[in-house]
Parts: sequence; C-alpha cells; structure tokens
Amino acid sequence: SIGIMSARLGFRVTVHMSADAREWKKRKLREHGAIVVEYAEDYGVAVEQGRKEAERDPNCFFIDDENSRTLFLGYAVAGERVKKQFDEMGIKVDADHPLFVYLPCGVGGGPGGVAFGLKLAFGDNVHCLFAEPTHSPCMLLGVHTGLHDAIAVQDLGIDNLTAADGLAVGRASGFVGRAMERLLAGFYTLSDQEMYDLLGLLAREEQSRLEPSALAGMAGPWRVAADLEWQTGQGLDAAKMASATHLVWATGGGMVPAEEMEKYLACARL
Repeated sequence: SIGIMSARLGFRVTVHMSADAREWKKRKLREHGAIVVEYAEDYGVAVEQGRKEAERDPNCFFIDDENSRTLFLGYAVAGERVKKQFDEMGIKVDADHPLFVYLPCGVGGGPGGVAFGLKLAFGDNVHCLFAEPTHSPCMLLGVHTGLHDAIAVQDLGIDNLTAADGLAVGRASGFVGRAMERLLAGFYTLSDQEMYDLLGLLAREEQSRLEPSALAGMAGPWRVAADLEWQTGQGLDAAKMASATHLVWATGGGMVPAEEMEKYLACARL
C-alpha cells in the first residue's frame, strides 16, 4: 500500500521485498510504476539492504517499518479513530466493559503503533494481543526472551515459512518490542491451516474475503474465552467477560486477485 500510494503521488518508488512475497503483490506494484527489488532471503534482509541503499542517496527517504517513530505514531492514530467509531455506535469501553483487540503481527510496526494508540485511547480497559504464524513467532520470541531483535526464529530452527506472507518475519523490531512489551496483554500463534480454515468460514458465513495474514486475529476471541487462568491474571471475572467487546484487526484482502483468492479458499477445510 505504501508503494502504490507513493507512486500515485508522483514519487520514484523502490520497494524491497523478500522473494517469498506473493507474486501478485509484486506485479501490482510494478503495474503502478514502483520498482521492486527481490531478495532470496527473508523480510529482515530486504529491509537491511533497502536501508543501506537509501543511506547512499541524500534525496531518498526510507520508510522504516522496524525503527521509525514517525510511522509508529502514524499507526497510533487508529486508536482515536476506533474510539470515535465506538462512541458513534454506542459501544461502551470501561472497567466493567473491557475491549479485546487481536492484531496480526509481522515485524511489529503496524500492530505496535495501533496497540499504542488504543492504550492511549482506552487505557487499562483495552487488552491488546498479537497473533503470529507458528512458523514466524518473532515478536513473541523477542519479548519472551527479552532479547528482542537480538534473536530470530531461525536461531531456534524455525523456518519462517508461512502462507501469511505479510507476517513472514524472522526477527522482530527491537524498538517496538521494547516499547510495547509492558502494554501488551498477550500473544498467541496459529498454523497456516487454521488461517485458511478461518478464511473459508468467513467467506461462507459473512461473504467477506481476506488474505491469510488478515485471519490471524480471528482466532483470538475463543483463545481468550478458553483461558481462564489468563483471564484471572488480567483481573477479569465472568461478568466482565460477558460484557466485553472483541475487535479483530483484519489487515487486508481487497486487492487480492480473484484467481488467487480461489486458491486460498481451496485450502480451507471448513
């Protein structure tokens, strides 16, 4: 989306991507005039090389999803927007009506910024959880070990291969991990097959089609509902849980070509 918007605004845009990113995304970027540079390695290498190239050109501005405080605060605007929408819809969020938000997480910039904005808007009454693929749990690993960007999933023998290509990140943003570790309520992981199954279920029941990455948050409500120990640790009793609002942060799918979406749906078992 950043590549397409920048090209439409008239900037000369280069997008650095890992080779395992979806081919249709690369094609769409090129169709909009963006230059796409591919790397055989994962997202982290693409970002590192993009940063190095940008540093060599004084007229180049590098949009850094790992370390940009400006971009992080830009994402945080979502908190006030959600609050305004909830006020308009009459949805109450307070100590007796908690809000749970489930955010798909890749390197962490987007979900971290959104979660930060939500905490500013709702304080302790919002519980933000990050959702990651089982093969790419970089933020969970970084926060749990306290090593943040000093550890990658590959260091534990995890391959970082997932159908949720937007979340296929082996090393999390250290900036986001350190900024958000005490503000997050929890993490959970889910398999590619579960994301495909949820995609099929959503398409059938709600006639809404999302890309696999966007389904990562959809498993959150029943993960939370089933974990009574976690609820107790968060100071949540049965009455509060019964009055809670659950918000799934769906990250995209509107630009997925029809033939590609049919391939996703063919993988669903539900």
